[in-house]
Amino acid sequence: MSAHVARSVVGIEMMAGEECDAIVAAVRQDVPDASVVQMPGMVLLDVPDRMVIHASAVSDYLGRDWDTRDLNQVVSAYRGYFTRWDDEQVVLSWDADDQGDEPRV
Repeated sequence: MSAHVARSVVGIEMMAGEECDAIVAAVRQDVPDASVVQMPGMVLLDVPDRMVIHASAVSDYLGRDWDTRDLNQVVSAYRGYFTRWDDEQVVLSWDADDQGDEPRV
């Protein structure tokens, strides 16, 4: 039995700033048509089906190492399940069994 919820969009709401900009850029690298809504002090980022935030991509955009645990400091709300959260990637999906992408080299 699969723990998949039939929904179409996952997303995060973040406080605007340098880390938020890098996260948005990293996600849009994989999902160019991601929906990004800029609001005063906040950014809404939505993607179809699943969102994978690769720590290496965020680090590249920031120009420094980024620890996935720092996502806790900018996220104020989310839609979906966090199905993987380790030092390589954070996965937000409606499929509770989604273990993310293969490691990037």
